[in-house]
Amino acid sequence: MEICRELEADLYKEHHEKLVRYLYNFLRSHSEAEELAQEAFLRLHKVQNPEKIISKKAFLYRIGHNLAMKNLRRRQIVKIETGVEDIEVESEEPSLDRQVGARQEYRILCQAMAELPPKCKQAFTLRMIHKKSFKEIAQELDISISTAEKHVLKGMRYCQNYMEKASRNNIFKL
Repeated sequence: MEICRELEADLYKEHHEKLVRYLYNFLRSHSEAEELAQEAFLRLHKVQNPEKIISKKAFLYRIGHNLAMKNLRRRQIVKIETGVEDIEVESEEPSLDRQVGARQEYRILCQAMAELPPKCKQAFTLRMIHKKSFKEIAQELDISISTAEKHVLKGMRYCQNYMEKASRNNIFKL
């Protein structure tokens, strides 16, 4: 009996960490993996006829695997019963309040852009909406690249300040 205890202690020292890592691959929770590894060693210890076990290591990992699968099935049952799955996969579209908020932000941005000087508004629109390079903007507006950069930067600063001011004044709130 004492020899069996020593063999189990050696088995524990050699395989505890490995078993925890193995179980973690299924559970993705270190604490659960640690708990189930302990349970697996305890169940191995309680086996009626340990001498009949051909490979204690394989038996230990099978116990751990079975415990992990049982745990994962229990998780699925809880998710289905609580409806968490339905909430998570219901829709990939933004929620209604986010859609409304985005529309409000868009309207505020349009208001800000409307107040920009004409060349600044054109440069800003070409860069931000049409994704044109500064060189393309300069050619299209017949201005220097440096001036195109300045117009876009001025437009960005103005719109950012305008939107921050709108946010402080609770325009975005529902």
